Order: sequence, then structure tokens, then C-alpha cells
Amino acid sequence: MNYRQTPPIQWLPAFEAAATNLSFKKAAEQLCVSPPAVSQQIKAFEDWLGVELFDRRARQLALTEEGSYYLGVASKVLQAHHQGYIEFKRRMNRRSFNISTSLFIAQEVLLPNYLSFTDHDPDTELRIEARMSLADFDNEPVDAAIRFGVGSWARCHSKKLCDVYIAPVCSPSYLRDNPIKGVADLNNHRLINTPSSLENWVELGLLENTRGRQAESPLVFDSYMTVIKAASEGVGVALGLFPVTNSWINEGLLCCPLATQVKSSFGYWACVPENYTHPATDAFYGWSQTLFDGIPSITK
Repeated sequence: MNYRQTPPIQWLPAFEAAATNLSFKKAAEQLCVSPPAVSQQIKAFEDWLGVELFDRRARQLALTEEGSYYLGVASKVLQAHHQGYIEFKRRMNRRSFNISTSLFIAQEVLLPNYLSFTDHDPDTELRIEARMSLADFDNEPVDAAIRFGVGSWARCHSKKLCDVYIAPVCSPSYLRDNPIKGVADLNNHRLINTPSSLENWVELGLLENTRGRQAESPLVFDSYMTVIKAASEGVGVALGLFPVTNSWINEGLLCCPLATQVKSSFGYWACVPENYTHPATDAFYGWSQTLFDGIPSITK
């Protein structure tokens, strides 16, 4: 490639940041440089191209037609470079293996068994990141994930670890003070949910009426860990996901007011990026499957 025939690539971050924010000041803050530095790079870029990329005459900075076109070019180049860097870190850093999962699974399943990973791979350092959002394999240096869902994530290879069954759960003290004799009674109780789970009550036949017919307003928390903790504190009734909430039942923190469990279309899955070849991948699959297979049954 003749690099003299293309503008210097180091100008692209300043241009892309300014074009995205339509502000040299905001671009400077994003890049941790001064606004004059951003302005100088963009002016040099425009001089090289022989066109103006921004219309500076109005009070609000705007892109010219040429600027709009080159924003698409710059975004693709920078995104390709970022994804290449992420893949580089994955491929070259073979000494560690980074797993992303929810706070609940990290605390209940993975961390108590952290040291047993060495039985599957004694030469790799395991790192666990607990988070509320799904890891973006395309843009983050994450080697694997344990996810809750139907297992059809794009550009991702998934192996099911277990099916999930759902039933209402609450604290024993809550149930003593607020009897639940049947499904219809749930409409008279405060339901505790994550933002995406409220509709599951009706869809799974655990509520006979819609949300608008409930006597108590539902509580919505950002994580399943918080939902289960709130239920164990007697705040209301939550959806228990089995088998991963079995220990909460066995320890007497929660109980099932109804005898029936409903099979969910969701499950827990071990996931890695598509076409990924980290040497610890098989160890991750084997370790995570062993952990889910080893979840104790309900004894109460």
C-alpha cells in the first residue's frame, strides 16, 4: 500500500469524535486532549483532502456532504481496528481466561467453586466478571460467558448447561403472614421482578389476570440477585429460577408457596465467540457443566 496516497490515519480519531459529537470541545474531552489540538488535526485533515468536512458558519457545528461521507469511512476503520485489538488480546493472552456472567450466577455457582477450575486447566488463570448486561464479544476482551436465555445469540457458539424451571418464591415469614393458596392469590401480592421478567408471570400461567388487575404495584429491580434478596427479606413474591435457587430453599431463606414448577423456554448456556480457539475453552465447558450438574437438589 502506498501510504502517501491516503491521509494519515492518526487524524481519524479526532475527526470521528468531533463528527459524532458535533463539537470540538466534546471530542477533546473524549480523547483527553485540548480543543485546539482537535481543531488543528481536523484542519490538517481538511487541507489534505482539499475540502471542508464541517460547516462552521452556523451556531451548531454541522457536517458537510463530504464530512458525512468520510464519517462512514472513519467509523469503519476505527471499528475494525478496535475489533482487531480485542481479538489480538484474546489470541495472545493465553495465560488468563475471562468469563462474564450475572451477579447471581457468579455468587451462587461460580465463586464457591472457583478453585476447582484448576482441575480442568491448572495452567490458566480464571477471571470472572459479574455484570448486569451481556458481554459484547465483538468489542470486549471477554473469552466466554454464562448466559440466561434461549441460546440463539448472534456470532456466538452456545452449549446448554441446564434447563430452567420457574415457580413463585417468598420468605417463610412472608408466607405465614400472607397465605397463598393458589395461583389466583398471587394477584393480591406484591410481585418482585427484573425489568424483563414481569410479563413472564402471565405467560407461564402463574397469574390469571394481567398486571392492571393486581392489588399491589410490582417492584422492579435491576438484577436477579436483588430480586431474590428482596424476596428473602419478606418484601414480596418473586420468580424462583430452579435449579440455581435451590440453595436458598434448602437454607430456609425462601420457600415455594405453590407445588407446581413451570418449565421455562430459557436455560443457562456456556457461550464463546464464534470460531474461537482459546486453549482453555474446553476446560471452561467442562468446568461449567460440572458446576451446574452439581447443584444440590431441593431437600426441603
